[in-house]
Amino acid sequence: MMDSRGQMRVVEALLASGIIAVAMWSMINLTRAPDPYSAKVKSEAEKYCYDFLMNLADMEVYDEVIFNSTGVRPDWEGLMKNVLNALLPANTLYNMTVYNMSFVYNMSRKEDFVEVKPLGSVSNASPEDFRLAKEAAGADITYTTRRRWVLKIHLELAKRW
Repeated sequence: MMDSRGQMRVVEALLASGIIAVAMWSMINLTRAPDPYSAKVKSEAEKYCYDFLMNLADMEVYDEVIFNSTGVRPDWEGLMKNVLNALLPANTLYNMTVYNMSFVYNMSRKEDFVEVKPLGSVSNASPEDFRLAKEAAGADITYTTRRRWVLKIHLELAKRW
């Protein structure tokens, strides 16, 4: 027959094995490897965003849509929305924001700095739509126009489900 110390050792061993089992179960369930499919989809979507922005730059769409002979076209957002609706797939949500990046001289500090001002944005979705989208991606480019304007263009894309 076992004495009480031997019985306590068995109980301690059972408790220790239970704690180890719970810790291993938690580790397995809480530290999962990322889904390789979703990681690849996000990477491809970011690449698509960047390539799309660069193709618009190569075709000088920004020069023709945003500017007219006197400066910034007043209705450029509507024209850009038409361009994006025509070129992007029908089930794609988009949000494009264009910023003017200009050098400004600070008289008190006697130095130049870049001032970033939004020119406007074009979207076919609400922020809620992007929040609910399974995969969303974005890209930025900096574009210098023929009129020597420096634009920062940000595009976010997501699939409509």
